[in-house]
Amino acid sequence: MTLNQVVQKLEQLALSHKQLNHFFFGEVVDWLANGDIRYPACCVEINPSSISKDDHQTIYSFEIWFLDLVNVDMEANENEVEVMSDLTSIAEDYIAMLNFSQYQDIWTIGSTYQLEYYREKFEDLTIAVRFTCTIGVDNTTDRCQVPATGVTFESGSEYPPQIQIQENTVYTYTYICDGSELYAISAADVVNKEVLLVFVGDKRLSEAAHSAGVNEYEYDAALGEFTFGVELQAGQVIQILYR
Repeated sequence: MTLNQVVQKLEQLALSHKQLNHFFFGEVVDWLANGDIRYPACCVEINPSSISKDDHQTIYSFEIWFLDLVNVDMEANENEVEVMSDLTSIAEDYIAMLNFSQYQDIWTIGSTYQLEYYREKFEDLTIAVRFTCTIGVDNTTDRCQVPATGVTFESGSEYPPQIQIQENTVYTYTYICDGSELYAISAADVVNKEVLLVFVGDKRLSEAAHSAGVNEYEYDAALGEFTFGVELQAGQVIQILYR
């Protein structure tokens, strides 16, 4: 199960809850700044995660937020408590859904969830409840399972692994984000080239069939433009292998 599939499942569970109207994967502060939100809403952020070779698992750490607006027409303190209570109930429901027996064959869920409440962190009218959740999914950590033909893997630089592709010259284009890119970069070197691999940091992305989702990109060969499914952050290293 890939990260993309895990996030899709988290979205499916959130939107199946009758009290939630909106789902977003990414930075919660950036999302709230966008303004186009249908409350109550769920936002999922990913934290630094890990791979356990001994347990043959990739273990993702997520911050899961539930947010709603305070009704200013009601007594402020009373309404804040009511909203926090409702969001707590939603969090309890969501945790129960994550632990549903049907899903225990596809992932392993951590057993402790510490709830945190926010009344002044965001806009004045927004109340939030957050908990951190770890989700482990099986992997083989076996090079023999890597989908590749005519490729020799070798030890080398961190971004990305060095490769040799038989009977072809492969070039690498490197771009370091400054935070102004939002979701897209332009690479003149790659105009009308065959793109082989795209990495953001050490994460390999897949080319999207339509609009890019999490861990995906779109490529406009005529412009050499790459559009990503999540907002780029300052300092992120993008490497593109092409020929």
